Amino acid sequence: MSLGERKPKVSVIVVNAKGTKQLEECLRALMETDYPNYDVTVVDCLTTGISEWMRERFPDVRLIHFDHDIGASASHNVEEKTLDPEVKYLSFLDNDAVVTKSWLRELVNVMESDEAIGMAQAKIILAKDRRILDHAGIALDALGTWYTTRGMREDKLRRGFEIFAASSAACIVRREVFEEAGGFDPDYFIYDDDTDLSFRIRLLGYKVVFVPSAVVIHLGEQAKALSPRKLYHSVKNRTCTMLKNYELRNLWWRFILYSVLTVMAALILFAMGKRRESKEVFRGILYPIRNVRRVWEKRLRIQAKRRLRDSELLKRGLLRSDIYPTLLDLKSKLRYIKG
Repeated sequence: MSLGERKPKVSVIVVNAKGTKQLEECLRALMETDYPNYDVTVVDCLTTGISEWMRERFPDVRLIHFDHDIGASASHNVEEKTLDPEVKYLSFLDNDAVVTKSWLRELVNVMESDEAIGMAQAKIILAKDRRILDHAGIALDALGTWYTTRGMREDKLRRGFEIFAASSAACIVRREVFEEAGGFDPDYFIYDDDTDLSFRIRLLGYKVVFVPSAVVIHLGEQAKALSPRKLYHSVKNRTCTMLKNYELRNLWWRFILYSVLTVMAALILFAMGKRRESKEVFRGILYPIRNVRRVWEKRLRIQAKRRLRDSELLKRGLLRSDIYPTLLDLKSKLRYIKG
């Protein structure tokens, strides 16, 4: 039996849209991965001529292309529907992630070491300064903002540990766990879908871990402006994550506090003349009201599968009751609003 046959198979899914510049660097690095048993699929939206481009440069990579934007959330799910039956793990990469040779081997080794691990995230470092870490969701504050590793020195985290949520920019998930959790929620479209998936995996009783030996370089940078589109999906998705996943005793005050603060933010935006932005924030907070049946049905399915109480996640510090990260996030966004 070959080394490749002895190792569990991994399907790597790269989500791409509207271009190939970053994708080319991502795929070239991915082809150098030293793990012996994996395949690669690119799920693309709206890139003109990508079929010919892929055939010329990466003929061994499978392409699933859409002429319309199905969103990153739905794109993550596409490959899962047509998987090789032998695939044990799914790995997700953003198109602006550049992997190191051993990244996948390190992730698989950790997953294989403990069946209680449902999901793991690579150590993602910033391309502009490789001493600095990108996001990993250490814990979730009361309003859904990550206590994150972003901005920390990468050499401070040399050992693996549990985190609340893994970033879909570079992560791996056990296939059977992904399927039981229901995959990414396609209604999220973009943003916070990885928080929601991690939450559901947690409620099934599985661990989510950070793997510092699996290094991935992130080319992307934080947005320098607040787009109305981002505001809408961020508010909509964060609200839905709360409504679907928390036990009622922990949901009501978080939801009320978040709704009040979000409405206040929308009114402030309106007073500052940012009327389109204000409108999109209101649209986001109204989404679960307009889609109450759909959201409630999802909640019922998730809660029926629950094996872990919120109290256990709170006791371990993975869920928190403060709003400190949210206040820091609002402070940073205020700079963009003033601009």
